[in-house]
Amino acid sequence: MKNITAKSNKICLLSPYYGTFPNYFHIWIESAAKNTNIDFYIISDSEFNYQLYNNIFLIKRPLTAIKNKIEQITGFQIHLEKPYKLCDYRPAYGLIFDDIIANYDYWGWCDPDIIWGNLNILLTNDILNNFDVIGGCGQLTIMKNTYDLNHYFFYQNKNIQSFSFLEACKTKRNLIFDEWGAPEIRRKLNIKTTSLYEWLFTKALDIIPPSYTTQNRPYPLMIRFNSFPILVEYEDGHIWGYSIVNNEIIKKEYAYCHLQKRKIDIYLKVTNHFIIFNELFLPIEMKDICIKKLKETKSTLLNKGRSTNRNKFNRFIPFLREAKISLFFRSLRLIGYKKIFPYEKK
Repeated sequence: MKNITAKSNKICLLSPYYGTFPNYFHIWIESAAKNTNIDFYIISDSEFNYQLYNNIFLIKRPLTAIKNKIEQITGFQIHLEKPYKLCDYRPAYGLIFDDIIANYDYWGWCDPDIIWGNLNILLTNDILNNFDVIGGCGQLTIMKNTYDLNHYFFYQNKNIQSFSFLEACKTKRNLIFDEWGAPEIRRKLNIKTTSLYEWLFTKALDIIPPSYTTQNRPYPLMIRFNSFPILVEYEDGHIWGYSIVNNEIIKKEYAYCHLQKRKIDIYLKVTNHFIIFNELFLPIEMKDICIKKLKETKSTLLNKGRSTNRNKFNRFIPFLREAKISLFFRSLRLIGYKKIFPYEKK
């Protein structure tokens, strides 16, 4: 484990993870290492047999230590029985991991199911200078390291639809505070945050999770809110997406590819240049064959009636369903049912 010392980089990303790492996590590390202007911290007590690089750090810290730190911050007992509950505590990482972020101008969180491209596509000087929070989603969010931004999540207002941070602390249920509660608070407090649409749907490849479809594996990689399948190419710290539009191949560079809980089978001898297609990591030599297959896949999906509008609607429903229970309870409270809240039974 490397020591936490003063860093030359301005930005750090935190990735607490407990359990078995994704089978392609070595590619996460290698692609993260290409973003030499950002430091990445993996916080875990899981078995770790991966090579680290100059900007990749492993912090050995059990989940119980994080729970104790949150209780020290809040002053009461909180729920953190399962690692996935950490999603509710992400906005508090600036306080939870204050020993790590102390020497950075910006800190953020990120998921382990990402292949990184060139993050400078997102983190331009203009963006860094004009926004307090960059991103605002669960997979990747970055914010300025200031006292106010490290404490804003404590804000409470009964007129905000989503649950507060303190309410999220008191239930085992994941209330998706990082993606629903915290953004609502930022809007209420007029904290300058980049457009989520601009971030997710134009500069990042946010692949639809497999639970959003009923097809068996391997299933085509589909971008959220779009009707077309995509092929992903990675080469030495850069990611391109290939899609078929009006029977033409469109190539575009993206900042990263979020694979969203997908199991991706690996058939690679080298990891510096490859493609991702239909839930497979494949050698770059198969690119032309897979692009041909990409055209056939789109044609098949269109023949099955997968129109753009239908896909947008159908894929958004499960996204809402994930949070509907939390919003339902909150809505009941707002109209007068003050005792409605999913506290755990004692």
